[in-house]
Amino acid sequence: MTMEAKRNLLTHRLLLAVLLLLGTFMTACDEDDINLDDLLNNDVAYEGVQLKGAHEVPAVPSDGIGLINVYYNSNTRIITYDLVWTLGKPDDETVGMHFHGPATPNMNAGVVIPVTGFSNTSKGSLTGSTRALTKEEERQLLNGLWYFNIHSKTYPAGELRGNIIH
Repeated sequence: MTMEAKRNLLTHRLLLAVLLLLGTFMTACDEDDINLDDLLNNDVAYEGVQLKGAHEVPAVPSDGIGLINVYYNSNTRIITYDLVWTLGKPDDETVGMHFHGPATPNMNAGVVIPVTGFSNTSKGSLTGSTRALTKEEERQLLNGLWYFNIHSKTYPAGELRGNIIH
């Protein structure tokens, strides 16, 4: 058997396996289950949100920096996120992380969802998810009225902030 014939056979077998798997999935679902199109189309992504001292209100003179990706699923109403950060001082400590809202970029707001499990050192990374948002919280998030904040020992009111907007 030639290499091309082997490749075609492998391709056909893979395609058959995918079709069988998809058919099994579709058969297992009924009208009350989540629609596959909904799962693929209902995630709202806020990728590359920069966390900076300049975004704090009022701004703080931190050289720290962070980056967070926020993904919202409107079916589950859950946020998943992944972030990396470095505070401005290497000997500082991270003391808190939160989603805040509702607020415009030039306002502060209360904590909506605290984040746990982070390193209390001056830098780190974290991946997690939130509880389900209420309908009002969902409306605020989708209208750009939330931000993410990292609090440090040096700046307990907030050292690094990123506004979750498109």
